[in-house]
Amino acid sequence: MKLKLAFLLALISSAGLIAADAPKPDAPKGDEPGKKAEKGKGDKGGKKQAPQKPESVDEATWKKFGEAQKAAQKDEAVIAAKAKAADAKTPEEKQAAGKAVMEATKAAILKADASLESVFKALEASRAKGKGKGDKGGKKAEGEGKKPEAK
Repeated sequence: MKLKLAFLLALISSAGLIAADAPKPDAPKGDEPGKKAEKGKGDKGGKKQAPQKPESVDEATWKKFGEAQKAAQKDEAVIAAKAKAADAKTPEEKQAAGKAVMEATKAAILKADASLESVFKALEASRAKGKGKGDKGGKKAEGEGKKPEAK
């Protein structure tokens, strides 16, 4: 009986050692607690996603808008605004610089083709409609968005 117990304990301890030496499976980057994902926030991979086509905009106009957007990236005002955004340090500066990039891009697009103003209006309307999604009444629940207090 003592021999069986000793053998059982040896078997259990060796199984634990073997399991400790086994290679760890590759966990997704977002699952590691305490570590930030290397590519950026969420599923975007650090890049901004292109806006989705509003229902009120036809396909030809949307294609024209996409081409104007690509052309606007070569505009001097947009390039300067992006350089300024890259130098921003605080979150407030980054937010202001991001708005400046968006405004410069919008101005460059409208300078190339003023008829695309309707696309911007449709985008703003869809964004305004989408902000209320998910939460009833458009208000945050009490305590939501607040940082937990340190104890």
